[in-house]
This record gives sequence, C-alpha cells and structure tokens, in this order.
Amino acid sequence: MPPPIRTKILWIYSVILFLFLGASAAITPLYPLYHEQWQATLPMLQAAFAVYALTLLLALLCFGSLSDHLGRRPVVWLAIAIEISAMLQFSIAGSIAEVIRGRALQGLATGIATSALSAGLQDAHRERGGLISGMIPMGSMAALALGSALLAKFAPQPLHFVFYILTAAMIIAACLLFIVPETVSRIPGALVSLWPRVHVPHAARAAMWRIAPASVAVWALAGLLLSLGPTIARIANHDSGGALLGGSVVAVVMTSALVAMVAHLTGSGVSLLRRGAVAVLAGLPLVLISLHVVSSPVFLLGASIAGAGLGLTVQGSLRIIVPLAESHERAGLAAGYFVMSYLAFSAPAFAAGFAVNVIGLRETTDIYVVILLILTTLTLRSLNQHGTATVRPARSH
Repeated sequence: MPPPIRTKILWIYSVILFLFLGASAAITPLYPLYHEQWQATLPMLQAAFAVYALTLLLALLCFGSLSDHLGRRPVVWLAIAIEISAMLQFSIAGSIAEVIRGRALQGLATGIATSALSAGLQDAHRERGGLISGMIPMGSMAALALGSALLAKFAPQPLHFVFYILTAAMIIAACLLFIVPETVSRIPGALVSLWPRVHVPHAARAAMWRIAPASVAVWALAGLLLSLGPTIARIANHDSGGALLGGSVVAVVMTSALVAMVAHLTGSGVSLLRRGAVAVLAGLPLVLISLHVVSSPVFLLGASIAGAGLGLTVQGSLRIIVPLAESHERAGLAAGYFVMSYLAFSAPAFAAGFAVNVIGLRETTDIYVVILLILTTLTLRSLNQHGTATVRPARSH
C-alpha cells in the first residue's frame, strides 16, 4: 500500500472513530440536567448508561467480525446510518425514556463501528494503527464530553444542541468514506459470522488471558467514573455544579489517560501494565478520601492519576495483543478485546447504580473502590512474579 494512501486511511478512520467514541461521552455531562429538568432518577440515568453498554456488547458479539468478510467501508456506513438515527433521537428527546431509546441505537452503532474501524487502522499500519485505536477513545471522550458541557452551559437548547452538531459531523464522515480505498478483500462466511461469539485468534488467546485482570480493573474504574463520576463529583463539590462539572470529570480522566499514553510511546507491554497498576493504586484512595472530606480538588486529582493508569493499561494491553493477528483476524481480535473491556466497563457500574439506592452513594463507592484496589494489587503482584513469561508469547510471532 503506497504511503499516501496509508496516511489517508489512518487520518479518515481516526476521525470517524473519534466521532463515534466521543459521541458516546457527549451525553454524560447532560445527566445532571436530565435529573433537574426531567426529574430523571439515578436508576433511570444508570439505565441510559447500561442500555448503551448492553447493545454495544451485543453488536460486538454479532457484528464484530463482519468487516473481515464484507470489508471495512460497508460496515462503517451501516454504523454511521444507525448513529445518525441515534443523534436525531437525542436531538428531539423530551424525556429520559426517549434518551434511553437513543442510547440503545448508539450502542449498536458504536459496537458495529469500533471493531471495523480499529481493524481498518491496523490494515493501514499494524503498529501505528493499534496505537491510534488505543489512544482515540481517551482523546475523543475528553474533548466531546467537555465540549458538550460547554455547549450545555452557553449554547441554546442545552439538552439538544450538541446532537445537532454530531448529526452533521456523522453525515460528513459518511461522505469521507467515499475517498478511502477498501483495505481487505471480501471472503465468504458473512452470515455465519453474525452468530454471537467472541473470535480471538488462537495465537492471541494466551496473551488475552494474561492481560485480562489489569484490563478488567481499569475499565471497571472507567465505568465508575463515567457513570457515577459526575454525581460523586457533585458531592465532593458540596452538591454544586451541573453539566460543566460532569464534563470536567470525563475530561480529567480521559485527558490524563491520553497524556500517559503519549508519554509512553515506547516500552514493553508488561512494563506499561505494571505502571498502570501503580497509578491506579495511587489514584483510587484519593477518590475515596475526597468523598469523606468533601473536596472536589482531591477528587479530580485522584481521578486524573487513576485515569493515567487507565491509559497505560490500555496501551500495554494493545501492545501485547495487536501483533498476534493476521489481516482477516483483526476485527475479530478487536471485538474480543472490546467485549472484555466493555463488560468490565458496564456490568460493575450498572450493579453499583442499584446499590446506591440500597446503601447510598458513599458506601457504594467505598465498596467499589476497595474491590478495584484488591484486583489491581493482585494484578500488580502477578505481573511482578510472571512478567517475563507474559512478554515472550507476544515476541515469538
């Protein structure tokens, strides 16, 4: 593939992936406004978070390998069409029930797009594409969550304006796909690939198991901070602050993750996993302390340190598994990694949302964070004991 074509693919697929993943976070700063203006309860807000994660997981399970058979572009066009439907639903929503319907469509679209776009980036450049697909979620969520928060505060129609912009951006993205060449040839088996499954290439399975504990820990942390984070921050800020505070929480976590990834462009996957675990162990106690001493600066500091741990862990995980897949296995591998990640991202946070109604937000957060600290400690211990064994399989292919 000529370098100019390779560069074009990297840029355009990166922009589209940025839009999809950023749009998923653009709604987070609006949750406090849904609560204030529509009297949406915390369980209903958690349902909006959970239905997105559920449909995304179903899409990854059913459509994760589809672009390996049909090509990247047709699958991305399908995802864009569904995403535009979701944005239009949000732009006219007048109740939390309508938001939940939009979130279901958005999860479906994002799940279909994520594996196809990640695989397309790796088609263009295996190492650089894997790096980009790992970094874009952090930058896009930070940028669009903060942008959504600013629009909610200063633009007209605060509950809807950001979705008008995203609808237009998705239409432009669909047009950009026309100037990108297809990166894989069609192969038979598209209908069979729709059967729900996780298809991790045999060469990558052992490595996937080894990165699982660290990945589960940091994505469960991300789920806590992106679902309950704005509410936790309001308590740490004496129950003041609206959309702008919620957007700031997402921006702080994801910007820290992105900065950590950029600062560690070299180094082995295992060393990055180890550093990520240390950062999580340093940041999470500060999140707990902030709730009990009611300090917003302490909360944001802890969230930023833990966010750096998220970035390092994602970077290390992808550095270990990406080189282990061939071209027609990449979408399946990406889907397998994202299924594991989003299960950890959604299921614990969804359970925490119900626990809040029973035992309260502070107590739920205490238990959640302690569990994550234990899991991260076990991960760090395992890496210190078996780090060398973890690297070898990734280097042998």
